[in-house]
Amino acid sequence: MRRLGSRNAAYAARRRALLEALTRRLRDRASGWPTMRELAISAGCSVSTLRHYFGRREDLVAAVLAHIADGTGAQIAATRQAEGGFAASLAGAVDRAQAALYDPVISELLGMGLIEALSAPQLGPTFLDTMLDPFVAALAERLDAHIAQGEMRPVDTRLAAMAIISPVLVAALHQTRLGGAACRPLDPAAHARQISAMFVAAYGTGGAPSAAAS
Repeated sequence: MRRLGSRNAAYAARRRALLEALTRRLRDRASGWPTMRELAISAGCSVSTLRHYFGRREDLVAAVLAHIADGTGAQIAATRQAEGGFAASLAGAVDRAQAALYDPVISELLGMGLIEALSAPQLGPTFLDTMLDPFVAALAERLDAHIAQGEMRPVDTRLAAMAIISPVLVAALHQTRLGGAACRPLDPAAHARQISAMFVAAYGTGGAPSAAAS
């Protein structure tokens, strides 16, 4: 007789194993855009098994994006936490975002998510919810802290966070997924310094953290 809960545990373990295999295949764009049949082959199962665990192809990709997002908790927490004064904290946030987006594995996952979301519009909100907006929200929290300390002008911090992340994201895609590093290279460190310096000049108050905030 099966113990209570054992089926659920086996189901969850099998689903996780499938998600790992599916993530690897979706990352591999050298083999082209995979159909459900090709995804099933890569996962060592049948199409009916994939449909049992995930539903339609769009649902499967959404599950993969959520699976990837499960591993970003530490990065989001670090992005959320202000570190030092405004200029140093902004430089740290830009450096952290740049290091993540230029990482080969993260770059592949991001590229995969963008391709899937642009190919199937219903996946757009899932991509935002799992791979982009959590980092925007975390960075906005960091900026909120600097506003509370009197180091940054009061602004819509979500828009301000987008203003920081957007050029880093575009440059990372330009240099990695689009091959810019080979044909039109740029200096990532210089780019990071320029982004943070421009942001501090535009939004900084020039003051130290307020006594009330500390």
